[in-house]
This record gives sequence, C-alpha cells and structure tokens, in this order.
Amino acid sequence: MIVKFNNELLLLARQYRGRSQAEVADISGLDQGHYSRIERGLLNAPPQDDTIARIADALDFPVSYFQQNDELSGLPLSIHEASWRKRASVKSGDLKRLHAELNLRIMHIRRYLLSVDVESELPLPRLDADDLGGADKVANHIRRTWGVPDGPVKSLTTLCERAGIIVVHCNFPEKIDGVTMRLRDVPPIIFLNQNAPADRMRHSLGHELGHLIMHSIPTDSMEEEADMFAGELLAPIKELRSDLIGGRVTLERLVQLKKYWRVSVASLLYRAGRAGLVTKNQSSYLWRQISSRGWRKREPDETQFPHELSQLYSEIISLHENGLGYSADELGRMLHLTVNEVRHLYGVAIPSGGGRSHLSIVK
Repeated sequence: MIVKFNNELLLLARQYRGRSQAEVADISGLDQGHYSRIERGLLNAPPQDDTIARIADALDFPVSYFQQNDELSGLPLSIHEASWRKRASVKSGDLKRLHAELNLRIMHIRRYLLSVDVESELPLPRLDADDLGGADKVANHIRRTWGVPDGPVKSLTTLCERAGIIVVHCNFPEKIDGVTMRLRDVPPIIFLNQNAPADRMRHSLGHELGHLIMHSIPTDSMEEEADMFAGELLAPIKELRSDLIGGRVTLERLVQLKKYWRVSVASLLYRAGRAGLVTKNQSSYLWRQISSRGWRKREPDETQFPHELSQLYSEIISLHENGLGYSADELGRMLHLTVNEVRHLYGVAIPSGGGRSHLSIVK
C-alpha cells in the first residue's frame, strides 16, 4: 500500500497550532510560496520526505499524522451562544482553530471506538417541532420518553450519554458555548466549552441536544427552537409557573429558583418573559439589574452549582489506558500525536503494559 501525503491534514495542523503559512515556512526553512503549494496540494510530485519531516517538526506533529486518509468535516449547522447574551461574531481565526480541533477530536474518537463499543440505553428520535406543536412540546415528549420525573433534570449529561451521545469538554474560545456533530461513522457528539460556567454549559448541552433531535438542515428558526427546547427540557413552564405566580419576582427569588432548577437566572427571566409570567415593566427592570451587575456575561460564583461531568468519553479513554493497557507512547502512535499532546488532550500520565481486547460500554 502506497502511503500518500495528505495536504488537507497539513492545513488542519497549522490551523490547530494557530500559525500562519509564513510562520510555518520560516520555522521549516522553506520558501513561503513552496510551502503554500504543498499545503494546497499544487506540487507536481509529492513533497520530499525531508521536507515533510521539517514541516512536521515545525508543527509538532509526527510524520505519520500527515499520512492518514480520514474524511474531514466542515463546521456544523450552528455554533451556539445563549440567546439572552449580546451576540458577537466569532473571529475568523477562532473559527479556523475550532474547525481544526473538531476534526482532530473526531479522528481520535474514530480510533478509540475501534476497540470500544458504545451501546445506547435510551432512544434518540428525530422529531419535527412543527409536527409536535413547537420545540417545547418536543422537549416534553423527550422528558416522557426518557422517563424524566417532574422537577429538575438531575444530570442532563448522563441522560445524553445513556442515549449514546458522546459529550466532550474542550478549551474553546469564550464566545463559543457548544457545537454538535452528527456523522455517519461515529455516534452523535456534543462538544462543550469547558471554560463556561455550569449554568451556561448545562443550557448549551440542552440546546445542542435540541439540534440533534429537531434539525438536520439549517432554518431561520433553529436557534430559537433549540433554546426553547433546552429551557423547557430543564425547567418545564408548567412547573415553573407555580414557582413564579404569587409574590413579586426579584433577582433574589430567581437566584433561589436557579439553585433548584440548575439553570441560569437569565434563562429563568427570559422564559418567564416569553410566557407572560412577568410584566414587560418587571422584565425590563430585572434585565437592567442583570446588565448593571454584569450577569449577562457570567453570573456570580456564589449562585453557581457544580459542573456536570462527562463520564462516557472519560471511560472510553480510561479503558484504553487501564483496561486495554495502552501506554502514552502507544496512544500517541494510535492517534498520530506526540506524547505531550496526548497528555495535554487526554490526561494520560503513565506507561502501562497488558494485553489487547475489545470492550463494550453500555450506558
């Protein structure tokens, strides 16, 4: 079998490192025009082995990384930011870095899943919001289908993992809260920003779950529908209504409800306003208070609850290190990464020995 140089992976590696063509060419000791033709696949012949080795060193990837033949994916249908926050465009460089990291992680998941089967316990239906009467009705349907009792969802991450969804926490730019990828050869994957506070992360997970269930093509209403789905899934308005009627709605009261429902004050106020549970004057006054305190960007730590943990993905990685006996060096060869990068991304710390087998995880 002839091993070919994959120039698309060169572009991906450069974007992942956040470097320009000029920087990589300079570190590699190459003319920038020559490097550009290599990256675009415009050479009349494959690049020389020595050239590839110099580029690999400059980007801190093993040469084998550039010889993979994975099919790459574009950016997903949507990149989530909470609807009650002021929208700000994501920088082009951040989008390129995001695109690179998503593809690298998907490539790694494919290799991890060669030795581990993930079997789902809960169904993950595809539903149309219009058919069921709205995104809130879809959320109520999922609560019933998944056997969620009245009251708060104890752990939305656990429910998603029981439905066969891989939830991955990543170091994304601040403006990116969540991303969903549905591909033909791996289970659905939801990527969340590990730097987001717990309230935002939980809503983002619900939002991305809504996309998985309701959306396969982009529409003008998809973001609003996903937000409505997440809000209703986490705090059904029928139950929230009884918490808000009777008595004045204040920030202090919303903070108390946040601790119970495990959703943000902003989300509670946003949904209360949409449902007419507070007057327009009340809503405007409370939003001004939230803005003046800087809560739109991040609500105070004392109002937060613990982050939900992603267990399924951690178990898949742990099974390779412990159950299957992979060392950090062996994982590096499997993932086509340096050992330091394996440790940085996956926390693998110590070499270990052992036999190989095939394991299953049932969630």
